[in-house]
Amino acid sequence: MGIDLCEARLGDRGIIAALLDDYLRELADYREIAVGATDAASYSYLDAYFAESGRHAFIIRREGTAVGFALIRDPTSTGRVWQVAEFYITPASRRVGIGRDAIASIWCRFPGAWELQVHARNIAALRFWTSCAEGWGQEAPQVIEVEAEDGKRFQFNFCVNQARQTRR
Repeated sequence: MGIDLCEARLGDRGIIAALLDDYLRELADYREIAVGATDAASYSYLDAYFAESGRHAFIIRREGTAVGFALIRDPTSTGRVWQVAEFYITPASRRVGIGRDAIASIWCRFPGAWELQVHARNIAALRFWTSCAEGWGQEAPQVIEVEAEDGKRFQFNFCVNQARQTRR
């Protein structure tokens, strides 16, 4: 696919903030209850990804252009497992393998126990994450229904093996 997964630096904050604006606007359509951040300015955790250990911000590029981002928390931040906190690929760059390649690179870099949550109404994201977790997990993911402040979500819990370097 030819993507670059680059750890974001403080100087990249503006790139992530612009993508985060688009992501949060899109995410608002899937919330059952209209609460939570709606743009980067109201997303209270963005600066933490550039200041706190245990948080990792990545920019996903294709042919030099930023087409997405990933915000990842490690076990020192969550107290338990690796977590996909936020993950976004621009609509024009979806369905061509960019998201899969990016998350595969992240999981190869950070093996271990993982969790992520998806809004129940976001059917495309549910399909994407089910496929990714089933393809990379050591076994089928445990999927738990969660009642969050903004509505129903599904939480995926699974483990990525360190030795795993290719998809099934």
